[in-house]
Amino acid sequence: MSIYLDHNATSPAPQSVIDAVSHAMGVIGNASAQHRHGRAAASLIAEAREAVGMAMGQCAQDVIFTGSGTEALNTAIHSAVASGSQHLLISSLDHPATIMAAEVSGARVTLLPATASGRTDMDALAAILAEWDDNEGQPFLSMVAANSETGVIQDTDRAIDLMQEAGGLVLIDAVQAMGKLPMAFPADYVAVSAHKIGGPQGVGALYVSPDAPFTSLLHGGGQERRRRAGTLNTAGIAGFGAAAVDMDTRLSGSADLRDALQAALLEIDPDTVIFGAGEARLPNTLFISAPGLRAMTAMMNFDLAGISVSTGTACSSGKVGESRALRAMGRINDAPDGAIRISFGPGNTMNDVQAVATVWATLRKARKAA
Repeated sequence: MSIYLDHNATSPAPQSVIDAVSHAMGVIGNASAQHRHGRAAASLIAEAREAVGMAMGQCAQDVIFTGSGTEALNTAIHSAVASGSQHLLISSLDHPATIMAAEVSGARVTLLPATASGRTDMDALAAILAEWDDNEGQPFLSMVAANSETGVIQDTDRAIDLMQEAGGLVLIDAVQAMGKLPMAFPADYVAVSAHKIGGPQGVGALYVSPDAPFTSLLHGGGQERRRRAGTLNTAGIAGFGAAAVDMDTRLSGSADLRDALQAALLEIDPDTVIFGAGEARLPNTLFISAPGLRAMTAMMNFDLAGISVSTGTACSSGKVGESRALRAMGRINDAPDGAIRISFGPGNTMNDVQAVATVWATLRKARKAA
């Protein structure tokens, strides 16, 4: 048995993406070259840019291809600080890529608190903006559209409204939202990543509003209209475009699977904790813990049963540590030994739900017998 339930970490490529990458690998030109082979590669990139831009709900000409979602996030923060923003407001529920980039930027950083249910505290944001010191430059906010661990959807509409009233800049990390939520974020910067929607790993994109400040993170050649130096990953970008075309149907039925599994886990053990259960969540995501549960041990038991789940954000070379989201939510005591994230995707079925429930029942029975 082999069941993959870690789509929030990376989602396997469908055949259409594999075919697009394979075709692009046969196009030998460098997309920056002016000869026919170079133009052929550039044409593939142009087609992909249109597809990704449309999937993001943004104008394709304002989309920059990057080497990852992490690079996209770092570029937006670098641009804001270079333009004079000296005080960065970062959601405590953000991905480590954003938080760490802010911490090393040289600017002052304020982590916005989160509620116990897993939402960024908008009242805290409003209070900070109401007392903003103009000497700290233009306000800058980074916020995930949805937390990668709990799946809780954030109030990006209110956040953007508050920042626009304050004349600030907004970065929306839509890496987990793409393919799962509507993507028309009226923000200054929007970051996405290919491999979360079945595209290749090592490809991301950043939307930059025409009115937003921009400073290149990488320097060298004049690629991407001189906004991102480096030879373009033609095959990876072509795969990203193919994934973007088909992304809207990828998670059909996943909410039913998530809800069925949630009900089954609670029936097995009513003490199971479902983080973010009272909030709107990504349709495919379940983040759970239970008394006495050691997340690493549980993950290994699932793996032995042929089921791939995770202990949260896959961002530290396989390291298993304390959940940033649960710490921000003040819920670390509900999962002192970690939590398990289950994220559904294409190809998962109710049989997979039953397989997870069977392992969970064994784990909880063993705990109660100990």
